[in-house]
Amino acid sequence: MLVPRDVLPVRRSLFFGLFLLLVGVGTWLMLEALGAPGFGVRRLLLLGLFVFLFAQVVFGGCLALFGFLEWARGGDAYEPSRLLGGGSAGGELALPATAIVMPICNEPVARVFGAIRNMWRSLAASGRGGGFDFFVLSDSRSPEIWAAEEQAWFSLCKEEDAFGRIFYRKRRLSTHGKSGNIADFCRRWGSQYRYMVVLDADSVLSGKLLAWMVEAMEANPKAGIIQTVPRLVHGRTLFRRIQQFSASLMGPLFAAGSHYWHFASGPYWGHNAILRLAPFIASCALPDLPGPGRLRLHIMSHDTVETALMRKAGYQAWLAYAQEGSYEEGPPHLTESLGRDRRWCQGNLQHFWFLFAPGLRFSSRIHVYVGLLSYLSSPLWLLFLGLTTWEAYDVERFAALGALVRRSGSLADRATAELLGLTLLLLFLPKLFGLIRGLFQRKRFGGFLRLTASAFLELCFSALLAPVLMLFYSRFVLLASLGRQIPWRTQSRGEAEALPLRAVARDYGAISLTGGLALGLVSWGMPFFFWPLFPILFAWLCAVPLAWLTSGSRLGDLARKAGLFLTPEETTPPAELAGLDLLGDKEGRENVQALLSLMADPLANALHLALLGKRGKRSERTREALRPLERRLLEEGPGALAPRELAALLSDPASVRSLHARLWTQPQSQLHPAWESAFVPPPARADGSRSSSC
Repeated sequence: MLVPRDVLPVRRSLFFGLFLLLVGVGTWLMLEALGAPGFGVRRLLLLGLFVFLFAQVVFGGCLALFGFLEWARGGDAYEPSRLLGGGSAGGELALPATAIVMPICNEPVARVFGAIRNMWRSLAASGRGGGFDFFVLSDSRSPEIWAAEEQAWFSLCKEEDAFGRIFYRKRRLSTHGKSGNIADFCRRWGSQYRYMVVLDADSVLSGKLLAWMVEAMEANPKAGIIQTVPRLVHGRTLFRRIQQFSASLMGPLFAAGSHYWHFASGPYWGHNAILRLAPFIASCALPDLPGPGRLRLHIMSHDTVETALMRKAGYQAWLAYAQEGSYEEGPPHLTESLGRDRRWCQGNLQHFWFLFAPGLRFSSRIHVYVGLLSYLSSPLWLLFLGLTTWEAYDVERFAALGALVRRSGSLADRATAELLGLTLLLLFLPKLFGLIRGLFQRKRFGGFLRLTASAFLELCFSALLAPVLMLFYSRFVLLASLGRQIPWRTQSRGEAEALPLRAVARDYGAISLTGGLALGLVSWGMPFFFWPLFPILFAWLCAVPLAWLTSGSRLGDLARKAGLFLTPEETTPPAELAGLDLLGDKEGRENVQALLSLMADPLANALHLALLGKRGKRSERTREALRPLERRLLEEGPGALAPRELAALLSDPASVRSLHARLWTQPQSQLHPAWESAFVPPPARADGSRSSSC
C-alpha cells in the first residue's frame, strides 16, 4: 500500500483551510451585524456562541462539499476499496480464522437468526465461507426469549449443518452491556481468531463484503479497523422511510468528505466493522471513569474510545464507504429515535474525559469533539436563540425611544442578510449535492419526479424536526449533567401501528403548546422579529402531529405505493435481505411456547442443560428457596413468576431436570392448563400421570 506522504497534509490543509476561512467570514459578518454602538457582556457572549456554533455548520458543509467533489471526479483514488486491495485472490486462497460476533439482548429472535442464516448462505454462495465462524452472544434478560434463542440456534445449525461453526452463548452476568459482552468473547475465544467482525442485532453483511474485509486486512498489516457504512433498510413507518431515504441520498457524501480529511484515522461505530483482534485485545481495554463520590462509571459509547486507543497503538482505522453489502435498520418512530439519542447523548458526554487525554492522535480528538458537539450544541443553540431575541428586542426598543429610523439598507442589515444567506447555503448544500448525485442514478430512487418530490418533502420534514430535536437534546444534556443515569436498553425495531395519540400528546404536547404560545406572544410584542422566529416556533407547534403521523406504517406504505422515499435497496433488493422484513415475534407467543417446550420437550430440555454447562453445585439453602418457585411454576403457570424468578430456575440445572421430570409424572389435575400446549400428551396411565418417552 503505497501512498504519497504529502497526501494527508495537503488534504487537511485544503479542508481545514476552507473551514477556517468560512468561519472567519461568518465571524466578520456577525461583527458587522452586531455593529450598533456598545459591546457589552451579552454581545460578547453572543459572538462567542456564534463562532462556536457556526463552526459546526461550516464543518458539515465542508464534509458535503469535499465529498461531492470526490464523487464528481469519479471517486477518491485513496478510498479503501481501491487502496487496500482485497478481492484479488478470488476463491483460490483460504481466509484466516475470523469470528463474526453478534451481541444481542432481548431482540426479535426470528429476525436475529434469520440474518445469521442469510449471511451464512451468502458466504457459502461466495465460496469463501471456510474461515468464518458465527457467535451469537446473548445478554437477554427475558426467560422466554432465552429459551427461544436456544431453540432457534439449534434449528439453524441443524438446517444448515453448521454445528461447530455457528455458536450460541448466554452470559450468566450481563455486565457492561455490549462492550462487556465483546470483552467476554475476547477473553474466552479471541486467541483462536485473527479478526473479529462486530455486528448489531439488526446488522446484515454480504458474503462478498465479508471476504473483502478479511482480504483487505490481510494485505495491510497496519490496518486495525475497517468500518463499512451500513445502509438503512426495511423501513415501513413514514419516519423510518424518510430517514433511510435521507441517509441513502446524502450519507455517501458525508462519508466521502469525512474520509477526505481523516484518511487512515477514520471512525468506528461499534458494528458492521472488522477488527484485528490481537491489538484490539492488547490496547483497547476500556478504563472506568470517575463518577459521583467514589463511584466508577463504565464507558457507555465504547466505539469512539476503542478507535482512539487503536490509533494510539499505531494501527489504522479505515472507512470503507464505497463498499456495497452492509445493512442495518433504524428506529421506527421519533419516540424510539429520541430514546436511542438519549442513551447516545449520555455516552458521548462521557468522552469529554478523552478530549485532552495524552497520546491521542489529532483525528481522534476531532472525532471526540464532533461527538460531544452533536448533543452539546443543542442547549447552546437554544441559548443563542434567546440572546438573539433579547438583542433584537433591545435594539428595536432603543430605536423607538430615540426616534431613530432604521434603514433597511444599513451595513448591519446587509451583513445580517449575508450571514443568513451563508448559513442557509451551508445547511442546505448537503441536500442539494445529494439530490444532484441522486439524479445521476434516478432510476434507483424511483425516477426524476419521485426523487425530486421525495427530496423536497425530506427537506420540509428536516426543517420541522430540527427545532424539536434541539429541545429534547437540551433536556438530555441537562439530565446527564445532573447525574441522571439511564440503562442502555434494547432498541425497539418493530414496525407497529402508529403511536397512541394520548402518548404522543403526553410526550410532545408541552412543545406544541410552547410553540403556539410563543407565536402569539412574538406576533403581539415583537412583530419586527416574527418571521426570523417563525420557522422554529412553527416547528414546535407541529411537534405532536409530526411525531404521530410519521409513527405508523399506514402513511409509510402509501408513500411507498406512490414511489416516494424509495432507496436503491428497495428498487433492487439484495439477496442478503430476502425475507428478513417478514420475520418477527408475534406478540411473544412463540417465545412463551419456547419456554414451555424447554420444560416439557425432552430434546429442548436436554439442549438447555447442555448449554448451561457445568454450573457450581447449589447449596441446600438455595435449593430450598427454588423449590417453592418450581411448585408455583407448575401449578400456576409461567405468568405467576417474575422474570427474575424464572431466570433463576432456568439457570439451575437441578431445577430444570426436576421440572421436566415432574411435568411428565405429575397428575394433570395438578398442572396449570398452560402446560397442555407444551406437548401432545401420550395416553394417560391409570393414575392420571403421563409417561415419558425419553
